[in-house]
Amino acid sequence: MSTRSTVIYEYTLQQAIEDGALVEVFRNRWTTLSAGKPIVATSQVMERVSRAALQEIWNAYVDWKRNVEPALAEAERLFRTSMNGETLWVLEDGNAYTILYPEEY
Repeated sequence: MSTRSTVIYEYTLQQAIEDGALVEVFRNRWTTLSAGKPIVATSQVMERVSRAALQEIWNAYVDWKRNVEPALAEAERLFRTSMNGETLWVLEDGNAYTILYPEEY
């Protein structure tokens, strides 16, 4: 017996940006930073983390992606860092890189 689920509604990246749930960061530098892929942060991250801190998070992610992730088992490939005493993640999917707090996942 096959169990198939039907997607009833998909909340797109563009809708999340328009609604303010996600905020584009470093947009004018996406070509350089992410080969053109959008980089977004949740509205909570934007309220609690400075732009300079976002840059630190992104730089740490790029270093991890290049130097740490390749040696990890697939189940362990989750970038996490700490800023202002709070854990943050950077997740990559087919649409964007998203900077968020774990509880927002």
